[in-house]
Amino acid sequence: MPEMTLQVWRNIDADQIYQIGLSINLFRNKTHMRKMINQYRKLKQAEVYLVYSDNKQILALLFVESSFLDHKTLTGNLILLNLPFPDDLINDQFLYQVGIALNDFKVDFEQLILQVPDRSRKAVLGNEPAVFLGDSVYPNRFQIKRFAASDFDPVSYLIFSFHKHNIVAYIRSNQIIQVQFIQPQQIVTDNNLRKALAKQTLLTDTGEIKSGNKVLQILSQRDPITSQLKEKIIQQFTDYFAGELIEFNLPYAVQTGTDFQRKVWKILSQIPYGAVYSYEEVAEHLLGNPDKAHAYARAVGSACGSNPLGILIPCHRVIGKDKSLTGFGGGVKLKGHLLDLEFIGRARNR
Repeated sequence: MPEMTLQVWRNIDADQIYQIGLSINLFRNKTHMRKMINQYRKLKQAEVYLVYSDNKQILALLFVESSFLDHKTLTGNLILLNLPFPDDLINDQFLYQVGIALNDFKVDFEQLILQVPDRSRKAVLGNEPAVFLGDSVYPNRFQIKRFAASDFDPVSYLIFSFHKHNIVAYIRSNQIIQVQFIQPQQIVTDNNLRKALAKQTLLTDTGEIKSGNKVLQILSQRDPITSQLKEKIIQQFTDYFAGELIEFNLPYAVQTGTDFQRKVWKILSQIPYGAVYSYEEVAEHLLGNPDKAHAYARAVGSACGSNPLGILIPCHRVIGKDKSLTGFGGGVKLKGHLLDLEFIGRARNR
């Protein structure tokens, strides 16, 4: 199934839509089409989108509105254009691709109900479901498919428990793209992660992760992770937290960062297991000039704080010049636990 994209309806689109034609005589003319769509958007506080195929052909109009008393649940009605759609094309996968397009358009929802006319089932006169658009009525039988927002998430999440902290590995395209630290009783702020946890009933009413498991798996159906990589990530992180792994061998991708930050992260990657550098020492390695290192220590600290791949790029191995456990994305307690783990592991493996 080709990928689809959306564009918000504009009045000038009526010319092209009317030229292609709708699969049912929903609008009398272009003026009526513009009037009904604008009325629908205003009265329903809803939106109308043009659905495009990957070759930029308009396939349908998508009418999206919130459910009554639940603005996080959206209902979308697809009005197909008068195109030669094969009957087997309008299926669950077609609706799934429309849902992906809506999700990627940054429309915020937790649940999505998509409806599309079922051309294999004729409407029974006087007993047919109907879509009401202003004073226009669109009667037909419908295929209905319900989705959770996380069904469209291209990221898989593996969540590890360590000293009551949660360490979340984000995986996309079979690479780790982020490692996030969530402290005890900390509310999950990542919107996509919240939705994924909520679908699996792993989120409390206050927004915290709830589970007694050492490892949680939330796997993307849109961009599946291979079972081999999943098991490898679980095994290596588990072994690391048990003090049995010194060096990770996992695929990861750095997708953010300035040139300066990336240079700092490269130096962090070279700090040995169980060793620590001060921020000034990292700056000295970066500049090759100890006289200027002090002036860059704060910038190095900022780069450490922006590290998207904690543990894999071990910013926890950087401490203050006075040996203090200054700033860390997961909090100084977690930083201390990780350093204690490595100091003990280094002594054990000598």
